[in-house]
Amino acid sequence: MPGLLAGCGGGPQPERQAASSATPTGSASVAGPTAAPEASASVARSSGAARAAAARADDVNGDGRADLVVEVDLPRVDVHDLVIVHGSAQGLDRRGRTVVPSKTFWSWLIDVGVRADLDGDGFGDILGYGRASDAERMRPHIFWGGRRGIDTGLPPTPIPLPGQSDVASYRTVAGDFNGDGAADVAMSTPSGQNDTSLTILYGPFTRAGVAARESVQPSPTGSNFWRMTVDRIDGRRATGLIVYQGDDGEQTSGWLLDAGPGGLAKEGRRLNKGMAAAFGDFDGDGTRDVAVGDDGSRNDEPGYETEAPSVDKTLTVYYGDGRTHEFTGTAGQAVAGDFNGDGRDDLAFGGARRPIRVFWGGTGGLRAGGGIAGVGGAAPLAAGDYDGDGDDELALATRDNYKVDDYEVIVTDGRKVLSRFDL
Repeated sequence: MPGLLAGCGGGPQPERQAASSATPTGSASVAGPTAAPEASASVARSSGAARAAAARADDVNGDGRADLVVEVDLPRVDVHDLVIVHGSAQGLDRRGRTVVPSKTFWSWLIDVGVRADLDGDGFGDILGYGRASDAERMRPHIFWGGRRGIDTGLPPTPIPLPGQSDVASYRTVAGDFNGDGAADVAMSTPSGQNDTSLTILYGPFTRAGVAARESVQPSPTGSNFWRMTVDRIDGRRATGLIVYQGDDGEQTSGWLLDAGPGGLAKEGRRLNKGMAAAFGDFDGDGTRDVAVGDDGSRNDEPGYETEAPSVDKTLTVYYGDGRTHEFTGTAGQAVAGDFNGDGRDDLAFGGARRPIRVFWGGTGGLRAGGGIAGVGGAAPLAAGDYDGDGDDELALATRDNYKVDDYEVIVTDGRKVLSRFDL
């Protein structure tokens, strides 16, 4: 299989297209400072095993349907809860939710890529970043899945930290970075006074949170980092990783690291600035693509409140065959999934005070579609097959933490609302 975003080379700059237009046209690939590393090899595995591995990643109670993991932050009432809403034949069921309250685990900054079967027992687990007591340093913990989901009566297992530091780092995401079928963890780890290393903990993990082995490599950005975006575990391939430059609210560049049997590449390809990103196969050619966009955040320091036209309200799609394409017109969060079941991933982008656009996958890549009626004020949150019918549903969240003390989830098929409930 061709590599993840392989084939970057010289060529004209990517064509820009308004988000309201109908279909994209391919443009030549754009070279970053470094070429994309060698191919992400597909792992030979039966389709049944691949489906099982994919199900385990986001299914914490083993019923064959994806579950939704939400961090509910309501600072006005000092709530920082971790909530798991389980899937059912009718989709997400708020009656089947599990709540880990702040007094049990003070959850903070849950990243995309928090779910994986880390111990290989057939149930998805959850990576939580936070602390289980006021005396504990912020660090990653594992909530172990089981037949009834996670057990809120048991404290989460802290992942032993490689080395010691007073720096509140150690942000984590889960993937399968060598494609062996065992889930791994990527972690930002302090190295020196101002630098950060990328530590990979290779699974499977013991119930004490100990990885089978670990490796450490320099920061792909050349300096400190903490934000990462990881590809979705599906049991068929190694998963790529984007590592972002440190930020102060502004849009920064991410470095795309390819993955394969040897693990993550040591060097990556620098992508356009944008703190929203999602992986998918948008054109159905079997190689992984990635979309990077402006999430709308800005640095509030005087003179730094704006972004360049090449970044502002821009979504850049990097295809696995080397093409790139840009859409303009909105900003926000990005979530990918196959919402219409055609075998090609789609993308939702936007949200909050901006319209959500759904970009539909096709043989030529993403094409801009319309919005979703009745979801004003919401933003893309996650995607998963919550009802077990074979395609993904798109979950949105609508909230304003500093004005309203509630958190609403809206489930859609990318075109219309299927359900909505308050957490």
